[in-house]
Amino acid sequence: MEDLPTNKLSIYLIKDSYSDHQSILKNFDKLTKEEIKDGTETIGTLYFGDSHLFEPSWIKDFFGSSFENNKERNAQDENRKLKLFNASSKAVLLIEHQNRIFAIPFGYGWNLLNHGVWEERFGLKTTLNTVDANNLRRIDKKNMSSIPKDTSEQLSREGIAADFGIDIEQDLIQSITGKSKEETFGKSITGKDALSVSVKVDLTGIKEFLENCYQKYSSDEYKKDFGWIDQIAEVKDPILTEKLNGKLIESIKKNEIEKTWMAVPELVDWADVLGFSYKNSMKDTSRQDDICLPDFLNSLSEDDKNDLSVEILKRKKIFCFNAQNDQIKHQWSAYNCLYCETNDDSNQKTYLLSNGKWYEVEKDFSKQVDSDYQELRNQTSSFTLPSYQHKNENDYNEKIAQNDDQFCCMDRKNISHGGGYSKIEFCDLLTKDKKLIHVKHYGGSSVLSHLFSQGVVSGELFIADKNFRQKVNEKLSDSHKIDNVANRPNASDYEVIFAIISSSDKDLEIPFFSKVSLRNAKRRLETYGYKVALQKIKAEKQEQDEVES
Repeated sequence: MEDLPTNKLSIYLIKDSYSDHQSILKNFDKLTKEEIKDGTETIGTLYFGDSHLFEPSWIKDFFGSSFENNKERNAQDENRKLKLFNASSKAVLLIEHQNRIFAIPFGYGWNLLNHGVWEERFGLKTTLNTVDANNLRRIDKKNMSSIPKDTSEQLSREGIAADFGIDIEQDLIQSITGKSKEETFGKSITGKDALSVSVKVDLTGIKEFLENCYQKYSSDEYKKDFGWIDQIAEVKDPILTEKLNGKLIESIKKNEIEKTWMAVPELVDWADVLGFSYKNSMKDTSRQDDICLPDFLNSLSEDDKNDLSVEILKRKKIFCFNAQNDQIKHQWSAYNCLYCETNDDSNQKTYLLSNGKWYEVEKDFSKQVDSDYQELRNQTSSFTLPSYQHKNENDYNEKIAQNDDQFCCMDRKNISHGGGYSKIEFCDLLTKDKKLIHVKHYGGSSVLSHLFSQGVVSGELFIADKNFRQKVNEKLSDSHKIDNVANRPNASDYEVIFAIISSSDKDLEIPFFSKVSLRNAKRRLETYGYKVALQKIKAEKQEQDEVES
């Protein structure tokens, strides 16, 4: 093995529902194939496309006619010709082993694979079962909170999962890189959809290596160190998937924007993004800075709007154009760009659609979150805020303070305070008996997430930073001034109240991941010693309708 060269391999496991090569590969009829053998043993089939040289678009876009003016002179001097070309080679080796098909792309060969034919968690699970949990280097994750966001974090030296600031309740791990525990898998291993390794393996040993990979993929060993990774699981039942897709279409048609929206489904280098389009044409000038559901729906024909289906969403593409050459850099189906949150009342489970896949929130986790929320919601409050019959939140807060001197209105009295905390709202209402009240209309997850975040940030700064307390004091009325801002307040004397305005006659209910956000906010505030409460402000329906009209 020592004499073998080290090969960098990316390995995909094809789903067992795809058994013929034609269904796996794009433009199958245009590809050249070659049976690959080791002696008399057939290893697999190599498929490859033609390679072409082409002039980079930036030559014309940036340099314009400067080279055109020199064409005649360059034609006379062969050495002065501009010899700048791009080239691409692409091939993929398909290997059948143990009734499964593995795909190993070379060059740009991954472009030859039809999207959706590979097991999305093959690389990740194989890596989790192989990596040293104390020697992680990089983690890519999607935060599944109110506004899903992709982040990639890399440590300067090996560390554990906790060093990456993972929120095990809201983060969906997409990729992990770390030190391998087994020499067979090389020194470093990365897992996402594909397994990426640098190993001393060539054609003669590839089948044995793939067998090792599949054994690792099939193992549950990862649950010892990474059991929390299953709190959110992929839905694989086709009948349930069809039911959830039906709920998605219903949500879009009802314009339930607090439950369904669009977002770029993967990490992109925004410096290289020229714009987005719902048409596959470089002549299309209506490129957007980002993608959003209303714009996409407006791009559909009337027939597609009226007959909207998952098939249409999967067929329609969204294109991301490269700023360097005006070429398509990424393309995704509209379905893959959708995010949706829905509940199934029959089994009391929460489901999330992200990147073209439905995920089920683990039953025990869902129960725990719901239980904590109900416990907080059902707590008896020491007082009840007046009902809402006002033009807006600011009017409501001001009127309460005007009518009751127990309250001081702090709404819109933003405090500028260094770093990433610029323009912080301390609270909306402060009472003489030290209740910090944050008021917000009921809305989508992003609205409520902002509410809970506001409470955490201001609460932490109020306890930890005397300069912040000084700025707060400057905005308080004389009747509510802090006696000595230099003294650290006793957080247990204060209660943080999240008050949500709702016209519903039912108990206050918020989106699942808003419950998770509230749960996390409560934990952080209670760590300092604060008491935390949730209260519903009843909105009179007639007034509420007038405000929203």
